[in-house]
Amino acid sequence: MRKLAFGLLLGMTCVFVACQSNKLKVDVSDIKLEIKIERFEQKLFDLKNGSSLEDLKSEYPRILRLYSEKVIGLGHVDDLNYLQYLNKFLNDSTMNLVANRIDSIFPDLDQQESELTGGFKHLKYYYPKAEIPKIFSQISGFNQSVVVDEGLIGVSLDKYLGVDCDFYALLRRPVYLRENMVPIRIAQDILLAYGLTEFPFRPKAHNLMEQMIYQGKILYFLQALLPEKSESDIVKYSSEDYKWCVDNETQVWAYLIEQKHLFSTQTSMTRNYINDAPFTTGMPQESPGRIGTWVGLQIVKSYMAKHSELSIPQLMAEDDYAAILRESAYQP
Repeated sequence: MRKLAFGLLLGMTCVFVACQSNKLKVDVSDIKLEIKIERFEQKLFDLKNGSSLEDLKSEYPRILRLYSEKVIGLGHVDDLNYLQYLNKFLNDSTMNLVANRIDSIFPDLDQQESELTGGFKHLKYYYPKAEIPKIFSQISGFNQSVVVDEGLIGVSLDKYLGVDCDFYALLRRPVYLRENMVPIRIAQDILLAYGLTEFPFRPKAHNLMEQMIYQGKILYFLQALLPEKSESDIVKYSSEDYKWCVDNETQVWAYLIEQKHLFSTQTSMTRNYINDAPFTTGMPQESPGRIGTWVGLQIVKSYMAKHSELSIPQLMAEDDYAAILRESAYQP
């Protein structure tokens, strides 16, 4: 297999990025909206201090059911053994250490609520009839970061305790994952989960190109909701990883074409370019993982630059990924 040379290029992409970002900075000051995150995990652990389970059922009927059945797997809240399983969870020594750590790191969620308020205001700008979900915090036992149900989004605060969290080290979470298990990713991950749920993947050819452009659309949507964030933050890359992508964009694209990976229908190929990883197999170890999502975003940005008349809703409704690629005229 012939290897391509990955080296330094002039960073003209940076200029293009800045131009694209400005287009998404719209005025949302007249949109009346305020997001509050329900501290469900605190109410849950208050049961140990004499709070009533029946009151919790009454206050959070859907949240308690979603959490019990889909997040920590205790079963239905009316099952005969539910209370026994719940008490075991609430009295688990590790879960109590986690709950205390969460209270220490997150005495409030003001920063996350402010960021979400801005994000959902932008959603309302583009989708005035959109229903804003109720958002709650939870402890997942280090499982899902975000869980979504109709009208509900739950965020697991135990998945955002910081890159140096000792729990993550004990669980052998690799550093490349822990780098994004930090408080500043909470609002972004909630909005990302919303986008993935509202705009599901509808492939036609089931190839890598479609998945890349789908992920690019989702990231562009996220940029529209969080226009003040840098592109490196949106993609969740370090400054070094982002710079590598910009400097080697031409070579990355050439590699995808030459190796005939772009239209591959192999699941393993999609995993290699889309999933989290310390680097992208087949490329230098300095490359970041998920490089296919970054390229997908560049394609979508090129497409939107060529079609300046298109709105965010029109972009998100377009599921002809081959047409997006063709009309983007993407050629780094």
